[in-house]
Amino acid sequence: MTSASRASPTSSQIAARWICASCRLQTQRWSDNPFSAFSKQWTGSLTTSRASSRFARRQSTANNSRTFSSSSIVKAGPTRTPKLPNSPARTRFAPSPTGHLHIGGLRTALFSYLLAKRTGGQFLLRIEDTDQKRLVPDAETKLSSDLQWAGLQWDEGPQVGGPYGPYRQSERTEIYQEHASILLEKGSAYRCFCTPRAASDGLQQTAYVTSGCYQNCSSLSPLVSRKRAERREAEPFTIRLHQPLDAHKRAYPDLVYGKIQRLKRSSQPTATPEDGVGDIGTDDTILVKSDGTPTYHFANVIDDHLMRITHVIRGAEWMASTPLHYDIYSAFGWEPPLFAHVGLLVDQNQTKLSKRHQSLDMALDVASMRDVHGVLPEVLCNFLCLLGWSNPTGDDVMGMEALMENFDLKFTRGNAMVRMEKLWFLQKKHVAQKCLAVAERNDMTPLEDVLKQVEKEVGRAYGFAVIVNGELTFQEHKGDVIKNRLSAYCADILLADSKIYQDAKQWVERNRYFFAYDTSLVPEPYHPYDDVPMLVRHDLRCFVERVLNEFRWPPVKDALPRDSSGRPVIENLERRIHAHLVHHVWCTLFRNEHDVLAPLMVKDVDPRPGSKRALKHASPLARVFEEVRARDTWPTTAEDIVRAVIQLGSADAESVELLSGQLQKVFKTFNTAAMKYMRERLSYGLPGPSVSWIMAVLGEAECRRRLLGNANGRRN
Repeated sequence: MTSASRASPTSSQIAARWICASCRLQTQRWSDNPFSAFSKQWTGSLTTSRASSRFARRQSTANNSRTFSSSSIVKAGPTRTPKLPNSPARTRFAPSPTGHLHIGGLRTALFSYLLAKRTGGQFLLRIEDTDQKRLVPDAETKLSSDLQWAGLQWDEGPQVGGPYGPYRQSERTEIYQEHASILLEKGSAYRCFCTPRAASDGLQQTAYVTSGCYQNCSSLSPLVSRKRAERREAEPFTIRLHQPLDAHKRAYPDLVYGKIQRLKRSSQPTATPEDGVGDIGTDDTILVKSDGTPTYHFANVIDDHLMRITHVIRGAEWMASTPLHYDIYSAFGWEPPLFAHVGLLVDQNQTKLSKRHQSLDMALDVASMRDVHGVLPEVLCNFLCLLGWSNPTGDDVMGMEALMENFDLKFTRGNAMVRMEKLWFLQKKHVAQKCLAVAERNDMTPLEDVLKQVEKEVGRAYGFAVIVNGELTFQEHKGDVIKNRLSAYCADILLADSKIYQDAKQWVERNRYFFAYDTSLVPEPYHPYDDVPMLVRHDLRCFVERVLNEFRWPPVKDALPRDSSGRPVIENLERRIHAHLVHHVWCTLFRNEHDVLAPLMVKDVDPRPGSKRALKHASPLARVFEEVRARDTWPTTAEDIVRAVIQLGSADAESVELLSGQLQKVFKTFNTAAMKYMRERLSYGLPGPSVSWIMAVLGEAECRRRLLGNANGRRN
C-alpha cells in the first residue's frame, strides 16, 4: 500500500499513541484541570480537550516528579488459608519491668495482640515482677507507655483491671503459696532443706554451687517435712518439683516446630540460682524460693492457667523451658495452652540483638526508636511483624488494620535477620500514604506525628523556631520564607516531597533550601546552557521573567490559603503553576525569539519508510510553525499542533508521524533546559520536588528573589 492510499490518522488517534494509561487515569481524577483556562485564551476555536491536558501532563512527567499521580494502592489479598484457632484466643504479654522495652519484646507483644484481635479474643498485660532485685524504678510506667504508643492497648491488666486480677505477680504471692501447697499435698512437689554449698577446693571459685537436693529431701515423709518447716527454729527451705519418671519419653507440641524434645542435661553440678530462671538441669526444679516467692516458671504457669490463656507466643529462647512448663501443668492436672515459639532477632552475623547492638549502630529499645530515630509507631509494628511471620499478601506495607485483618499463626522457622534498610523503606512508604490520605480526605490528621518531629528538627537545625503556646512557630522572617505556622509550612513541603521521608533529620537536610537560602550555593551559569547550542542564559532568563510576570499569583501574605476544612490549596496552586510552565514552553517555541528552533528548520527526511533515497526539504515542523504563527491564536499543546497540521492540510500521514517525534524532541530539549535553570536558582539544583511544587511552596516574592535576583521580591 502506497503512502497516498493510506488514510491520514486523526488527531485523537495520534494523541492516543502518546498517552499512557496512568495519564488517562490521572486526568479522570483531575477533571478540573485549570490548564484549560490558559489554553482558551491562546487557542481560540481550538478548544483544549482532555487529550491535550493529558499530553501536557505526560510531557511534564518526563522532567518533573508528580507527587499525587496515581490512585490509592490496591491491597493484595491473602494467598493461602489462614492458620487460626476455631475460637477466640486469649493471649498475654508478660514482661519484667527491668528497663526499656526492647523491639524483640514489642514483637512478641504484637504477635499476641494481633492474634487476639484477629479472632475476636482478649489481649492481657501481666507484669512479672517476682525478681525484686532486678526491678527498675518507673520501668512499668515506661513499658506501658511504649505499648500504648505502638497502638497495643490491652483488654485486661494494670490500669484497666479485669476479672482475673491482680495482674502484677508481686500482688499474687498468696495465690502461688496456695498452689504450692496443692502440689505438696498431691506429692508432686517436696520441701528441700538443702542450702547452697560453698565451692570445694577442686572447683573454680564461684559465689556458690548448687547440686540439687544433696540430702535426699524427697525421701522425707510429708509429716516430717511439714514439722521441720513449721517448728520455731524453722529451717529455710525451697519447694522442688518431682521430675516425672517418664520425662525422657515425653514430647511437647509446638505450633511452629511440631514437637519439642527435652534437652539432654549434664549430670554435673551447675551454677543455677535459686530463682529458677537459669538453665534447667537434671535436678528437680525449684518452684518456690526460700523467701517464699515463686520462681518465674512456677508463677508463669499458674498465671496463664488462672487467666485462661489459650495461646502463648514467645521467643525461641524459651523452648528449653517448655518441657518444664508442661510438667508443671501435668502435675496440677491442667490442660496447657498452645505454644508458638518464634525465631530470635539476629543481625547479619546471626548474633542475637541486644538493646545497644553495636553492629546496627543504633539503640534497639522502643523509646530510642521513637525519640532518637523518629520511627513512627505503625512503621515499627509493620517492620517487626514481618520478622518471623509469613505474610500471606503480596504487600509488605501494612497498617495496624491490615495486620489485624491478615495475621495468623503461620510463622517461619529459624531466626529472623534484622535489616534496618527495610525499616526505612517502610517509613518512606507509610509517610507517602499519609500524604496521599491528606490529599484525598481533606484532613491533616494523618501527618500530625510526622509534623511534630519535623518542627523540632527545624528548630534545632536553624534556630528560628520557638515554642509559643505549646506550638512551634517562626520567630523571625528568614529569607522571605512565608511567616505562617511552622506546622502548616512543613505540611506544604511534605505534600510536595512525600515519597523520600526517612526521618526528620534526613528530610530537613534534604529540603534545607525551604528554610534558608544561600546565594553562594547557586551553581555558576555557563554558555551554552545545558550543552544545547541554541540556548543561552539570557534566553532562559527571559523565559522566567515572562512566566513570573504573566502568572496570576493568589493573594498570599502570611500563609498559604486553606479551604474550610483546613486542607491546603497548595495542590491546586501547584497544578496551575505546572500548567502555566508548560503553556509558556510552547509559547516560547512559537515565538522563536532567540532562534531556538533553528536546528530543526531544515532536515534530511525520507517520508517513505524503507526508501533508500533521502529528500532534502523543509521539515514539517518548520512549515507548521510558519503557518500557525501567522494565525491570531497559537496552539499550546502537542495535540493542538497536530490538529492544526491536519486542518491546514500541510502534511500527509508520514509527515504527521515525523512531526510527532520532532514535537517531543523540541519540547523536551527546551523544557529540560528551562527546568534545570530554574531548579538551580530555586534549590541549588538539588533533587527534590518539581519546580512547580517549589514555586507553589515558596510563593511569588521568594521566587522572584531567587530567580530574578529581586531583593524585595517585587515585580520590576
